[in-house]
Amino acid sequence: MKILDTSYRANINELKNKVITGQTESINWRLQQISKVCQLLDENKKEIIKALSLDLGKSDIEALSEILLVKEEISLIKKNLRSWMRPKRVQTPIYLFPSFSKVTYEPLGCVLILGPYNYPLLYLLKPLVNVFSSGNTAVIKPSEKCPSTSKLIKNLSNKYFQKDTLLTIEGDYKDSIKLVEQNFDHIFFTGSTETGKSIMKSASKNLTPLTLELSGTNPVIIFKNANLEIAAKRIVWGKFFNSGQSCMAPNHIFVEKEIETELVQELIKFINIFYGKNPISSKNLSKLENRQYTKTSELLKRYKKEKRILYGGINSKKRMKISPTLLKVKLEEKNIFQKELFSSLLPIIKIENKDSALKKINQASKPLAIYIFGGDKKIHDHISKVTSSGTICINDVMLPVLIPNLPFGGVGESGMGKFHGEEGFKNFSNQKSITYKGYLFDLDLRYPPYERVIRLIKFIFKI
Repeated sequence: MKILDTSYRANINELKNKVITGQTESINWRLQQISKVCQLLDENKKEIIKALSLDLGKSDIEALSEILLVKEEISLIKKNLRSWMRPKRVQTPIYLFPSFSKVTYEPLGCVLILGPYNYPLLYLLKPLVNVFSSGNTAVIKPSEKCPSTSKLIKNLSNKYFQKDTLLTIEGDYKDSIKLVEQNFDHIFFTGSTETGKSIMKSASKNLTPLTLELSGTNPVIIFKNANLEIAAKRIVWGKFFNSGQSCMAPNHIFVEKEIETELVQELIKFINIFYGKNPISSKNLSKLENRQYTKTSELLKRYKKEKRILYGGINSKKRMKISPTLLKVKLEEKNIFQKELFSSLLPIIKIENKDSALKKINQASKPLAIYIFGGDKKIHDHISKVTSSGTICINDVMLPVLIPNLPFGGVGESGMGKFHGEEGFKNFSNQKSITYKGYLFDLDLRYPPYERVIRLIKFIFKI
């Protein structure tokens, strides 16, 4: 069935109407829907883990992480939603006495969520619970690149939710664009920057507001005083989790020249500890998506030919895997800094000092994250002031995405809009201002003729 069939149009209108008629306004309705997401996860863990393994070769822990991060978000919302929903008083100028002002949070309507392939469950259900917390209904479209997970999500959403609350639609990229062209009240998209631009262009026809969670060319800067053993351990974990197919994964490393050799040794040590001598056969190394595998293999061939592979470089077309690979890259190379690798390739770039790294960072698009190991508070503050990014994380990687009450999102080409926790609640709400004015003290100064008030203003401001 085509997504633009009359039945789907009718379903979308029904989803919008449920909000318009006030049926989603109460906190009880919102918490009920969020609890259903929790129930869906609790009762179908095995099926979810199996689907993610079939589609992406994810290990049990990688699959469970998607479930647990959604549940962590649910826990935070349940604890705080009542206080988030309360109207907020705003101070009103004394010259408007008697009056008061407040901000209320009303649902936007029906929200479209377009899921990515790399975290096909997490980045559908995590924004979904934010959408429900704001009293909205939703249409979700899983990634067609994960057919097992997509089918499972569709079946489960039909089982746990009414059609006037949540609708799951399967399809390819063209279907996504057709969906975007519908008159939704908000669109949440996770994916590449290029696709995000297409989504934004299509959404502009209806002036539909967007949240875009896009690519991240996330640099790591390592200073001489860093604890290299811990730095290497954390970088290897964050980079090669899901084979580097994470928007928050470290993209490349700038390391001060004095410690480059030692850092490489530490990275190799932890690659071997985490994935063994034959990483291709490791259950902890997930598959690359077909197109990403081909793209990464081509880049790997070039570095093999130029003999610039420091470690790794093993690939298997049959398993769609490329082993954790360290590349030797020169500071003058531009392409490697400007595009998200989104794979198990990790470039190492030797630098003289922090300024050479900062210059390269500022010449590229604004990253989703900047990671810093070592340095001191003065250096950290300086980097924060002279660079722009969605987040900065010191002495670790990936952490900002794991903190449910920390606003998460990019800037520039790495995205727009934030979600998680209260920020997610606000993101999918209309912040409506309300002002009340009493009948007392109805001063004539506000009304024409204005000669009297002009004289008063000139006297007060010495004009």
